[in-house]
Amino acid sequence: MVKREEQKQNTREKLLAAAAQCFTEKGYSGCSIADIAQRAEIAQGTMYVHFKSKEELFKTMIEEEHAQGAEKARQAANVTPYLNGIIGVMTDCIRDVGFPVDHRLWTEILAVAAREPSVRETFAASDKAMRSVFVELLQKAAEAGEIDGSLDFEAISVWLYALVDGLIARTADDPCFDFQRHLEVFEVLIRRALRPQN
Repeated sequence: MVKREEQKQNTREKLLAAAAQCFTEKGYSGCSIADIAQRAEIAQGTMYVHFKSKEELFKTMIEEEHAQGAEKARQAANVTPYLNGIIGVMTDCIRDVGFPVDHRLWTEILAVAAREPSVRETFAASDKAMRSVFVELLQKAAEAGEIDGSLDFEAISVWLYALVDGLIARTADDPCFDFQRHLEVFEVLIRRALRPQN
């Protein structure tokens, strides 16, 4: 029974990885279930055991990516100083978008979410769930006196993740962009924006 569950999980991850490659190369609309199954080297029927449609698979990627972001924030909330954790969560998300998504696919996800209402709905719900964990991290930082407690943390979470999305897109679109080189400036800007008011 355990082996069967392992095989099922392995096949699911194989499908997600294959779909990520396909969506990155061909775009969401240019990629078919047959393309994904072929790339994963599984029968097309097996795909439907795990995902009812290409859209469901795509939405699953979005939810899992946001869940990984929430987990990063959860872990950061257990270590002080919290502000270092806030910056760490953001830089981790920019450097490594998360399995199976990469920088180019994340820009495709944002574009599809802008065009397709059902994908937008899934994106908005999972983004909100992720940011709610990040808001808790911001609140802890404020309670510890590390950031300005008068800020609207919900709004701050939107602004900070918009910055993350923009830098992911820059990484995907500009082969000359080296985020590591800009990391110091990024950190200075975040610290200045969030610092407590005297």
